[in-house]
Amino acid sequence: MLGDALSIRGSTDSRRLGTAVFELLGTLARELVDAGVSFVLEGNFTSGSAALAALSRARVAQVHLSASPETLRARLLERDAHRHPVHYDREAADEIAERTARGDWQPLPLGGALFELDATRAIDVAALAAKIRLSHRGAPRG
Repeated sequence: MLGDALSIRGSTDSRRLGTAVFELLGTLARELVDAGVSFVLEGNFTSGSAALAALSRARVAQVHLSASPETLRARLLERDAHRHPVHYDREAADEIAERTARGDWQPLPLGGALFELDATRAIDVAALAAKIRLSHRGAPRG
């Protein structure tokens, strides 16, 4: 929606939009934590992501999905070419594979429960949700 409203096309504009969206996520996360509201924050965050700062005061369950650099590259190259122009999967495939190989997207130092999943296998979402609920029973908020 933002990509259309701002006529975003290509990787340079998309990166600028992504930076702005992650800043917005940080603001929203702070407001939701302050209000005591439960929420899901999803993205390809790194430890320096501003959106994560508010989470130090929250009860966190981190779900970290991973796959080999080769798998990620192949998936990006296979994605539908008809996706919105704000996505530049094919152009970013090599960079994402390289950054994954470097370890840029390891689990984040957030505290709380960590669930590491292999994204090349089917994920039982109901079972995962049950594990997350169990991990939070009686756990104090940050």
